[in-house]
Amino acid sequence: MSDESVNPPAGDISPDKEDRMRDFFARHGGPSGDPPHHVETERGTSGWSEAYAKDGYALRCDWSRVGGKEEMQFVELLGRRVAPVK
Repeated sequence: MSDESVNPPAGDISPDKEDRMRDFFARHGGPSGDPPHHVETERGTSGWSEAYAKDGYALRCDWSRVGGKEEMQFVELLGRRVAPVK
């Protein structure tokens, strides 16, 4: 068993994450072309990511991992944009 199967990459702990993103983009006109933004607030234990749609909405996922418990919360936000990371 690989280490990733026991501890998936940070921010990628939901098996339905891709389905949620496909549904979000289908309802909001597709991806904006802006790159997604990812932040790990505590190394490997919590963080968030946002993906941006053409109509100005963002799909934000706040995630956390404590021991064997993993949790993700998705929310759609209007007018979210972050400055590009250089």
